[in-house]
Amino acid sequence: MAVTYQIPRTALYWLLSILVLLVLPHTLRLPIWVMLLSAFCIGWRVLIHKGKIGYPGRCIKALLVFSALPLSVWQFRSDGEGVGVDLAVCLLIIGAKFKLLEMRYRRDIYILIILAFMLALTGFIYSQTLVSSFYNLGIVLLILTTMVLLNRNISATGSDSVRMQGTSLRLAGILILQSIPVMLILFILVPRITPLWAMPLPASSTRTGISDEMTPGSISQLGRSGELAFRVTFNGKTPPHEMLYWRGLVLDNFDGQTWRRSEGPLLPRGAFNEEGFSPAGNSPAGAVAPLVYDVILEPTQQQWLYGIRLAQVNASEVIQDRYDNLVSIRPISQRYRYLVQSYPDAPSDINLPRGMRNRALQLPEDGNPRTHTLAAELRAEYDNDRDLINSVLRHYNEEPFFYTLTPPALQGNSIDAFLFDTRQGFCGHYAGSMVYLLRAAGIPARVVVGYQGAESNPFEEYLMIYQYNAHAWVEVWLQGEGWVRFDPTAWVAPERITQGMEAFFGERASFLEETTFSRLGLGSVAWLNVMRLRLDAMEYTWNRFVISYNSDLQLDLLQEVFGENAREYAVIALVALITLCMALVAAFMWWRNRRQALDPVLTLYLNLTDMLAAKGLPRSPAEGPVAYCERIGRERPELYATLKSVTRQFVQAMYRQTSNGESNAENSAADKPAMLREQVVKLKKELKTSRT
Repeated sequence: MAVTYQIPRTALYWLLSILVLLVLPHTLRLPIWVMLLSAFCIGWRVLIHKGKIGYPGRCIKALLVFSALPLSVWQFRSDGEGVGVDLAVCLLIIGAKFKLLEMRYRRDIYILIILAFMLALTGFIYSQTLVSSFYNLGIVLLILTTMVLLNRNISATGSDSVRMQGTSLRLAGILILQSIPVMLILFILVPRITPLWAMPLPASSTRTGISDEMTPGSISQLGRSGELAFRVTFNGKTPPHEMLYWRGLVLDNFDGQTWRRSEGPLLPRGAFNEEGFSPAGNSPAGAVAPLVYDVILEPTQQQWLYGIRLAQVNASEVIQDRYDNLVSIRPISQRYRYLVQSYPDAPSDINLPRGMRNRALQLPEDGNPRTHTLAAELRAEYDNDRDLINSVLRHYNEEPFFYTLTPPALQGNSIDAFLFDTRQGFCGHYAGSMVYLLRAAGIPARVVVGYQGAESNPFEEYLMIYQYNAHAWVEVWLQGEGWVRFDPTAWVAPERITQGMEAFFGERASFLEETTFSRLGLGSVAWLNVMRLRLDAMEYTWNRFVISYNSDLQLDLLQEVFGENAREYAVIALVALITLCMALVAAFMWWRNRRQALDPVLTLYLNLTDMLAAKGLPRSPAEGPVAYCERIGRERPELYATLKSVTRQFVQAMYRQTSNGESNAENSAADKPAMLREQVVKLKKELKTSRT
């Protein structure tokens, strides 16, 4: 089949570069054979353009399609992901590469450009950071530039080609800038729907953060990671560092080695009849003023959220369960923003239900005999539960216990081995051993896991909580007080609680060994640390006002601007603003056309044609300047010489190009109108002296 359209070389190379940039962010999640197939298709396309190889035949195309499709499905099903987002993105990439091989006509290029736009959108499924957003915006700019190049001169070479690509890039940038006002109007006023990036990722994606089970040393692994867990902004004064206990999960089931949360239906606290938490009713002082703060949680692929003790979230997809955990009805696969009210000073479960008491006293039937002996001795010595708890805390403080990220392994009776032999551990060791000891003494207790502490960002006045802030502590039920927090880590390593992990482990090699871009990794280079905080502040602002802009925030904004009838006024404002934008575009186009019509050379020539028309020599609308001159020369030979000179100068000024590729109208903007004006004046005199 004959090829009727020659693809411009520059446009083709731009398109190939775009396809490479689109695939790069997916490199780590795609099978290696997909990357090799992409490189193979791009290489083949280059050879086709250079004429060194032909287009693939039907048999080759059928072989590629019918091998790639089942292989893709088998690959993702064998990885446990099945038919999902990853497979869809993979097939879209493969389809774009195959389309590249059969691209012959202009319509094929535009189909590939549409696929490129779709691939750029898929990038937001996996990442909505400020960097990735600008990366995808840059790709959109390149796609628009390619579309412009497709309609430019294909014969340009050398410096002319470079100049043409530069002007095409500039034009594409202008198009994007012109679209920004309309984009802002649509973003703010159009009713919010679930965005593309809210699509749930595969369940097999990497889970991060606190797990729902704890074995000795498991939490210490997070101490090597400087990844961000979540950001928090307080409405009002920020609590001191030692009060920042970000509660995640209650672990009250122990099998001798591992602490787990109790299995059961996910029911909210209000579904139970027994007395529970009531900020106003249970507080000794009556009403309790809550802590109000805004949280933006990073993706974890887990269901639990984090908040200071007795946290409440007014969201239909979040449940406060019977253990006062905040649990989402679906895994957090994307950044999630929620507003929290916490009542850290209010009592909870003053009357402890029997089922919860039994779970808070559960221990394996055998094991750890030395711990049971110690618990019996403490119980015989102290009748008051709080006195016994204080004695346990003093034991951690006075005995040679050490807080470390690299504790020795515990075998067999792990609690005995830690309390009496190794005495080296992380927060999970201390919390787990204390709960076991208190339960053995008949005191209801449970392990709580979450985060403790934060780093403050002064540029936007918010807190950054990292994975290395992961922590475990103890909640003990006391008669008349309910659940009370105790942290044995504060008695072993008080600097860890009051100053943070970086202050305590700053010089330890194992701390933050997985990251260097942190306050500790940057060391004493102050300007680098300031740059890190400023970049994170920009990212936080982006997440807070763009990524988290949902229907609830939109309604709050519209009600603040328009009042009660916010939605009706928003529709009116939307129509009015769109009409205004269209009017501005129309005015710009009219002004641009008028500006072109006022070109001095063109004005002189049009005045001349009007004068000739008044003398009975009108120009046909479809008649060019040269043809018009030749016709008048035949009808009025006495005017031909001067009119020919006028026409030649007009054509040179308006249409012809110099060797540098720039028009004579641009190079001779000052002298051309003057020269043409002299010839026009001469022609007018000839018209007056000629026959009427």
